[in-house]
Amino acid sequence: MTTSVLMTSEGTYPYYSGGVSVWCDHLIRQAANIDFHLFSIVHSPSQLRVFQLPPNVRGANRLSLWGTEEPGCLSIPFSEVYQRKLATTPEVIVQRFLPAFAEIVRSVAGGLKADPIALGEAFQQLQVYFEEFDYSTTLTSPEAWNCFKGFQGGGQITLEEATTCMRWLVRYLAITASPFPRTDVVHASMAGMAGIPGVLAKLRYRTPFLLSEHGIHLRELYVSLSRMEMSEACRRFLLGWNGAIVRMNYHFADHVTCLGEFNLQWQLSFGADRRKIEFVPNGVDPKRFYPAPESRPARLTVLTLARIYPLKGIDTLLRAAAIVHRQAPQVRFRIFGEVADKEYFAECQKIIAANHLEAVVEFGVTTQPAEAMRAAHVYCLPSISEGLPYSLLEAMFSGCPVVATDVGNIRECLRDTGLLVVPGRPEAMAEALLRLLDGPKAPALRESLSQAALDRAKRFYTLEKSMRPFLTQYEVMSRCETNCQIA
Repeated sequence: MTTSVLMTSEGTYPYYSGGVSVWCDHLIRQAANIDFHLFSIVHSPSQLRVFQLPPNVRGANRLSLWGTEEPGCLSIPFSEVYQRKLATTPEVIVQRFLPAFAEIVRSVAGGLKADPIALGEAFQQLQVYFEEFDYSTTLTSPEAWNCFKGFQGGGQITLEEATTCMRWLVRYLAITASPFPRTDVVHASMAGMAGIPGVLAKLRYRTPFLLSEHGIHLRELYVSLSRMEMSEACRRFLLGWNGAIVRMNYHFADHVTCLGEFNLQWQLSFGADRRKIEFVPNGVDPKRFYPAPESRPARLTVLTLARIYPLKGIDTLLRAAAIVHRQAPQVRFRIFGEVADKEYFAECQKIIAANHLEAVVEFGVTTQPAEAMRAAHVYCLPSISEGLPYSLLEAMFSGCPVVATDVGNIRECLRDTGLLVVPGRPEAMAEALLRLLDGPKAPALRESLSQAALDRAKRFYTLEKSMRPFLTQYEVMSRCETNCQIA
């Protein structure tokens, strides 16, 4: 009998580009004898797929957090919706919904210190409740609001802030009213909301739950929130919600994969059990990414592949480009990736204009990253936060020497085969780039680093090596459903 896996994602596969999406696609295609079902959390119902689904994907459901008339909107007949709304009386809400909802509110206030078992059981109670009663009527009821407005989360909160946080919670909890199939294994691609289906299936059916992390979701949230204009109360709510969810993910997961030592330390600090964790780095297909020096143009070219938003550090790269341009005006910078933050992209355009880099910097999107790598002399990764980015490995396999920020697992991956700089320091980045681009020793250094990186990549980071542990886990987990531990 064919093994079935529910692959869950949030803001990634198959609706968004990026490293996690590439990993999901690779894994599904490598596991051609396994039936996959997808559950994807997206920002809007208008979001289109950017990946073509392989033939072994048997079904795909998604939850749109925003952009729908009612939260938790289900594709069920209107007559059933109407009957559910009639059945959702204040008495039902008080007796059957509020106890679980109150536990979730308490868990948000507790964050990483919340009881993961109590939170998981509360989510399961809501899932059972919403199979019979209406989601929107329940969450927008006075009873739900009166229960929530006592939320403090460690400090005072105004009515406006409470309203904002309740609006978020109304959208987030829609996952408990969302359908997803029963499978042999649930595999979450991040420790966040994408892990909730794994917890629900574990509690309800004793389904084995596999959790993989690339960047550390909660750590990246810390970094993002520190840069956002937001009240302290709203920030406390988001940190509390995500902290409680992450802690619950770690508790209920049967097996957790980790990209490297940097990720491991964060996972342990957030409550993961070291005995469950296995190191599984990302990998690249060497048949697709390989050196081709003859493909490089005459003009020296620096390449960056990244979605355009603050954590990718594009602003630092542009300021470094301005310094490089003054010393080596022949160097071109190509930045390929979708614009995920329009305001941030506008800031980047201002940096270009202020430094007269219009003829030097090229923004765009590519569907041919291998060709882009082979047409570059240097690959630059300016991120503020990373796990183990695919673009780094792709550059190593492509014989493209790397300048990267010393974040995440990048140092562990590169060792001495690339140049590392402190994030957010354009002067240091420019200095490293110029070592590889300007002066009589630059060509030899590029050649030396690219060969060393290629040798290291072939030894440790092939696609086959990175996928094998997951295929093994699927096989093991699909045979152990009845022995799956709940607590």
